[in-house]
Amino acid sequence: MVGLISALEEELTRFREHAEIDQVVRQSGLEFHLGRFEGCDVILLRCGVGKVNAAVATQLLIDRFGARAVVFTGLAGTLVPYLKRGDVVISNYAVQHDIDLTAFGRRPGQLSDTTRQIEADPTLVAAASEAYDEVAQAQGLTSQMVVGTLATGDTFISDPSRIRWLQREFGAVAADMEGGAVGQVCSMNRVPFVVIRVISDAAGDQAASQFITFLDRASDLTYEITAALVRRLPKPKTSSD
Repeated sequence: MVGLISALEEELTRFREHAEIDQVVRQSGLEFHLGRFEGCDVILLRCGVGKVNAAVATQLLIDRFGARAVVFTGLAGTLVPYLKRGDVVISNYAVQHDIDLTAFGRRPGQLSDTTRQIEADPTLVAAASEAYDEVAQAQGLTSQMVVGTLATGDTFISDPSRIRWLQREFGAVAADMEGGAVGQVCSMNRVPFVVIRVISDAAGDQAASQFITFLDRASDLTYEITAALVRRLPKPKTSSD
């Protein structure tokens, strides 16, 4: 069972349209859509915005439904000038930039004595990268894809000075509001994960309006990439195999 999570309804619409949903389970204010997608058992879930929502949703996926992998998709703001709207970021690491225990001698974002960056599963990162290549070739995309660090926090980034700090402090290429929390929960439970984000805005003064106007187009692209990724995942053998 693979968990496919997005924060917003618009980001999940195409998945629901193309999946074969067998059951809807409601728990903790969330709706878990169980079924099949691209030949794989999946759970489709809109978790809502922010780290707490993402963490609760991810833990429920693992505890109640036994998710063996988690793929989080959606939009993000760029933190670097070479990434433009429509470009794709695949996480190899995620950090939580709003964790601040510097008063106790820790670095910004440091979760424990040893943990600051949360590593995504290398196999899923490679599969997601290959999925992007497949979609880009089939659709003739002119966008680019990078594998890099996502900076996660419970704030929508629009301050240019904060953008510079996030990039310089963490080496992050994009900012979101859920990926680091998903990564932390998956890491604690030893469940592989990857985050796929399409750049929707420049994380600056016009970020909010850019995000809204590009939401549908970016959601279509994340759907295509994720579908190609799921097709690459190993399928559990049945008793007749």
